[in-house]
Amino acid sequence: MKQEIIKLSANEIATKIKNKEISVVKTVNAFLDRIEEKNPIVNAIVDLRKKEEILEEAKQKDLQIQNGEKLGLLHGLPVTIKDSFLVNGLKNSNGDPMLRNYMAEEDAELVKRLKSEGGIILGKTNTALYCIDWKSVNFWNGQTNNPYDLSRVAGGSSGGSAVSIASGFSALDLGSDAGGSIRVPAHFNGICGLRPTENFLSNRGHLKVPNKPQGRRHIITPGPLAKNVDDLMLMMQVLGDNSKYRLPETPQIDFESSSWNHNSLKIAYSETINDTEVDEEYLSIFKDFLAKINNEKHKIEKDHPIYDEEKAYVECSKIIGFEIGINNPKIPLMATFMYAFIWLKYRDHLWAKGMALGQRLSNINYAKAIDFKDEFSQIYDDFLTKHDIWITPVCAQEAYKHQSAWKPFYINNKKVPYTKAMASFVFTTAFSGHPIAVIPIGKKKNGMPVGIQIHSRKWTDKKLLEIAKYFEQFTEGFELPKISNTINN
Repeated sequence: MKQEIIKLSANEIATKIKNKEISVVKTVNAFLDRIEEKNPIVNAIVDLRKKEEILEEAKQKDLQIQNGEKLGLLHGLPVTIKDSFLVNGLKNSNGDPMLRNYMAEEDAELVKRLKSEGGIILGKTNTALYCIDWKSVNFWNGQTNNPYDLSRVAGGSSGGSAVSIASGFSALDLGSDAGGSIRVPAHFNGICGLRPTENFLSNRGHLKVPNKPQGRRHIITPGPLAKNVDDLMLMMQVLGDNSKYRLPETPQIDFESSSWNHNSLKIAYSETINDTEVDEEYLSIFKDFLAKINNEKHKIEKDHPIYDEEKAYVECSKIIGFEIGINNPKIPLMATFMYAFIWLKYRDHLWAKGMALGQRLSNINYAKAIDFKDEFSQIYDDFLTKHDIWITPVCAQEAYKHQSAWKPFYINNKKVPYTKAMASFVFTTAFSGHPIAVIPIGKKKNGMPVGIQIHSRKWTDKKLLEIAKYFEQFTEGFELPKISNTINN
């Protein structure tokens, strides 16, 4: 019974709980047992609440059902949270070694919403050093492994979040994305993820440094991870209810404000971005998926937005570097340190240059960077007005073997730099702030899942997810991995 519960979708669990087919206590115990058995192997959850506290909360949730009280949308659902959101009573590092033992004393805004609708927070999930990488490794919490193959990465920086969902540790997870931090882990772990429209969801209490102002206000975007698209929509009904949970800085545009009328779609697709080599087998699965859609009488054409990739890459990095710099210590040569950190870790001059320039950006040059972002957003808005959606690979390949970030890949026997294989697909594509969903579309012969990115115009998040749900019928969907007890070589 416990194994069956963890295989269920969040919507199925929520329905069974409300219909009294399963209790909240039994549900929570199933997930806690799974965590106890498998988390030491994959290392997704890095700070777990005390079991007795979780079970006491579950008992109270069962009493509310018995007493006929009004229930929230997520009543009794086990939820995990990326280690970049404040959760009262749990550690909150933001991937920063200086904060690795910092205990949060309040909840982030989105955590409050999840709790208000009955979600039960189990714990925090692992992330990358400084929340910057496409794998989730740091020296205090260690390395998160992919549940399909422990010798491979989980993705990042919301890697612990994706592994928590894929491994059956939680029904829903709250992650975040700047340059692929939701999308790449979802792709690597065969689950679904959404990077919502930028500024749709509140960043209050996200990447918050104690006694410092909220630094990162552009590009970085909270979002849900789940087994299927229906579960993403369930979570967005809570996270994106900006009428019920009003804040002055978030738009009064609710998640329900957009929808798809199920008419035929104008679909653009790209087999690669920025001329980056894509793994042949992954590309074959990608093309097979497109062929299935093409049979449905949609208008499909190869197309892509046109812009200066290098300039966009640097300007995007400038903004991130500036907003990170707000909370950095004011020490001499901070820009030099930032350049050296990015260059030595990733061997990417443009990224390092942009981040370093951002550290010492003047007020006027920061404003110019934001102006460029607006101009860039217009390019994507025009493109995504001409097409309903744009479908692309998520990155150049499936989850890769554990390795140093500077080490290049060999894809189709061609050498591809580490960041080019990843950032080409997920970095500047997010700069405009439009919503992007990821769904799994199949598995390679080695058993590793692969997915696609689906892009749509700003503020059409529900429409995007309705289209993504429609696309799920052409896929095999999520499958709970059999987690080995040993790492394959």
